Amino acid sequence: MSKDNTSEKLNDEKETVISEEERAHLKKILEKFMELGVGAVYGDEDDQEEPVVYDHCGRKGLCRAICCSFIFALTKEEVKKGVIKWNPKRPYFIARDKDGYCPHLDRKTLLCEIYGDRPLRCQKYDCRNDPSVWIDWEARIINMNTFKHLPEKE
Repeated sequence: MSKDNTSEKLNDEKETVISEEERAHLKKILEKFMELGVGAVYGDEDDQEEPVVYDHCGRKGLCRAICCSFIFALTKEEVKKGVIKWNPKRPYFIARDKDGYCPHLDRKTLLCEIYGDRPLRCQKYDCRNDPSVWIDWEARIINMNTFKHLPEKE
């Protein structure tokens, strides 16, 4: 085994451990890259995973479809298809209207206007166990902090 191969093998076997300070610094750098439009983070959704479908039981009135205001990267395939609106200032990221919500959300019905072509992230996201959205799904207690990222209403 050559010296170069040994070096590669040792590097492959080592686990990279970073501190919380380093993690925070890397996150700031990544956010800056995304602001500049030179970086994107793609999801690690499992293609084998089934889309999330469940009866909201009137919960959309409580959550106001808050998931439709989350910012995330689209896949290259989703952008190429041309159905989903994306943010020209942040290529490959889902577009947002002035109210902070997805342009594909019907504000009156809180239903997706491109439901059959919605992004994979939307298909796989399940808010039921997301504490940033629900304090208690069963008791219908919403986390009011979930709305803080939305712009103030005029």
